[in-house]
Amino acid sequence: MFCRMFAILISACIFSVGSFAQSSDTYEVPRTEFGQPDFQGVWSTRFNTMLERPEGLPLVLSGEQAAGFAQAVAAGNTGNTDPDIDRLGPPVLAVVNGEYRSSVIVYPENGVLPYNELGTGISGHEYFGGTGYDGPEQRPGVERCIEAWASPPMRAFMYQLFHGFVQTPDTIAIVSEEAAPLRIIYLNGQSRPDALRTFEGHSIGHWEGDTLVVETTHYSDVNPERATIGRPMLISSEARVTERFTRTSETELNYQFTVNDPKYYTEPWRGEFSFIRDDSGHIYEYACHEGNYSMVGALRGARVQEARAARGEEN
Repeated sequence: MFCRMFAILISACIFSVGSFAQSSDTYEVPRTEFGQPDFQGVWSTRFNTMLERPEGLPLVLSGEQAAGFAQAVAAGNTGNTDPDIDRLGPPVLAVVNGEYRSSVIVYPENGVLPYNELGTGISGHEYFGGTGYDGPEQRPGVERCIEAWASPPMRAFMYQLFHGFVQTPDTIAIVSEEAAPLRIIYLNGQSRPDALRTFEGHSIGHWEGDTLVVETTHYSDVNPERATIGRPMLISSEARVTERFTRTSETELNYQFTVNDPKYYTEPWRGEFSFIRDDSGHIYEYACHEGNYSMVGALRGARVQEARAARGEEN
């Protein structure tokens, strides 16, 4: 299915590159009362740019190419019944400093995850398709309400995801309007025992000029898959994720990340997108819970299909 989708995407774009990057050299980042760059408030993402790039596309697209590409990605979601995807208008691509991006990955230069043999074997399916219906463990984490788009490295999707930033001199808290625990970035170097490992890991940050640099380790191996459009991203207990947050204008917070995980990848790889300022300032409860009735219905439905097949009936 996804190979067919890639073919549609490629045919939707013309392979000339249009770049119109805007300089942020003159922007003066606002400061908190304790002198740090001020990221406080609500920032959001909404774009159809995939993590990986279809073969043959450049990283940066013109406005016309971007519109066709976004429509082609949306076409791969035919039959969607989630109103959050369609209610915000036409599909759009990620924009970074004025450039339309065809993938979140910026390195390797081909925009493809550099999986090793183990990583290739584990990630060989479309994330939202899961790997079967024999039990809940075969369904994707976001479907089971145990995975967050906001866990590092942070990711985005076709519907709008909101993230609230709150700062103190020693910590930065990120609360996300989706199935996510409160994320704390420790600026005081607070460590964690090696035995304490979680899906979101443990984040320690520091400032390099106006850029917040965050190192995250202490991941768990219980669920290595991370949600993306396409095949899943994998993160192991050996991973170190480095994030860089830089406010480039009043409305844009640039986000770069590097994944160094020798268990699943042949080399470190990098991604980039931007968060957009949301002036509403609201974060609402996301009432997703593990064991939700849709999961029960999906598994029961699979058993019904199996029983019909055993009787020689059509589903």
